[in-house]
Amino acid sequence: MAIFWPQYFDKNRPVRLGRRVPKENATDKPLVEDVYNAALKLKYVAETDLQSKYPRTPYDPKGHVLIDTMGQKKTFVLKKLAPEVKQAKFDRLQSAKLDKIKKKHKKNKDKKELLKSKLQKRKKK
Repeated sequence: MAIFWPQYFDKNRPVRLGRRVPKENATDKPLVEDVYNAALKLKYVAETDLQSKYPRTPYDPKGHVLIDTMGQKKTFVLKKLAPEVKQAKFDRLQSAKLDKIKKKHKKNKDKKELLKSKLQKRKKK
């Protein structure tokens, strides 16, 4: 088992503060959830720990992912994981946008139904 911190994949972070992948493969402020989903997508056994803080920057959000690397070196797994973390973050943001749009449409639909019911009540009078 190896520990993978989201800070390893943060493109805004310099190497001295913990970035361990090239900037081309890194992403903006990844979450523990992104690293976890990327590991699962690559068929690794993973679990999260949301209580621990990254030692170099204890003011960052909490959490890390424990991944069973199946005997592979950590640097090899990091290189495989980096593009998947980027994609996982993109997918998460896209689904959040879709949820927001769906919620907005549902709200508009509810307003239309309310107006229809009020109009029907007025017609009955």
